[in-house]
Amino acid sequence: MKKIIFLWTICILSMTSTSVFSHETLSMKQETLSMKEVATGIFVHQGKHLDVDDGYQGDICNIGFIIGQKSVAVIDTGGSASMGYALLSEIKKRTSLPVKYVINTHVHLDHIYGNIAFKEEGAKFIGHENLTKAMKLREEFYKGLNLKYLNIPYEKSIQIPPNLLVKVTQPLEIDLGDRLLKITAYPTAHTDTDITIEDYKTSTLWTGDLLFAERTPVVDGDIHGFINAIDSMSQVKFNLLIPGHGTPTLKPNIAWNNIRRYLVTLRDDIRAAIDEGLDLQMAIDNIAKEESSNWELFDIQNGRNINMIYPKMEWEE
Repeated sequence: MKKIIFLWTICILSMTSTSVFSHETLSMKQETLSMKEVATGIFVHQGKHLDVDDGYQGDICNIGFIIGQKSVAVIDTGGSASMGYALLSEIKKRTSLPVKYVINTHVHLDHIYGNIAFKEEGAKFIGHENLTKAMKLREEFYKGLNLKYLNIPYEKSIQIPPNLLVKVTQPLEIDLGDRLLKITAYPTAHTDTDITIEDYKTSTLWTGDLLFAERTPVVDGDIHGFINAIDSMSQVKFNLLIPGHGTPTLKPNIAWNNIRRYLVTLRDDIRAAIDEGLDLQMAIDNIAKEESSNWELFDIQNGRNINMIYPKMEWEE
């Protein structure tokens, strides 16, 4: 008999509003961000390894920007308006060029709620073809999280959806001025809204949450699609990978192998548990435990992943 399982997705989910508030209203206490130039013209602020249920403050993912000859592209904006304004401030310290694009790598709220800071800059907002719908579906849940953890009232939880969509079947190229970026959308993997950004100039791939380093990967979409996406990306040679969480790396093969090993172990252990008829709690207590020493927040996130994947795989033939 199939089990009735409470699904706790984790990491983050979203909201939509057309309201406009002033810089002063939204910025609240502005953060000061540490930025590192990881390749020529590519700046990254590395988020903290904190769980959304324990100490979440909107600064847990990697955000940053790429500077071209004529304009700037922002990649993810953090989990709050104050994070977005802090990121904008860091950009203005380094260049007077306009921010032409804001690119969201997927729907999770730690990556998107700083978008509002760039609205008055006249930026185009770029995302996966499914992103607008996904934001709307998660709207109420994200408003609740922002209120609970960041003390942001519902009416000030403002989401800016994309106005330039990237199709799974058709990558998009944008030019920052002698700096081409290729934006690729993926079928359902980490989420159903994942994109990557490739900087041709430095052979850098900004992966969003299709790559986790140090922090336990999150599966909020389809584990098979996640593994397929990793297999596809790992076939291309890049000098530098910037993960959605964790330290940028000049050793792409090691990074891809680490996350793939965890996901394959998770998938295969769940499949074996289903075949053996293990109940969910026993599965959570045993699945992928050999990976526990390799990842931050493992005991929290691995169980959530199993909760998400187990019932889906039960129905597979």
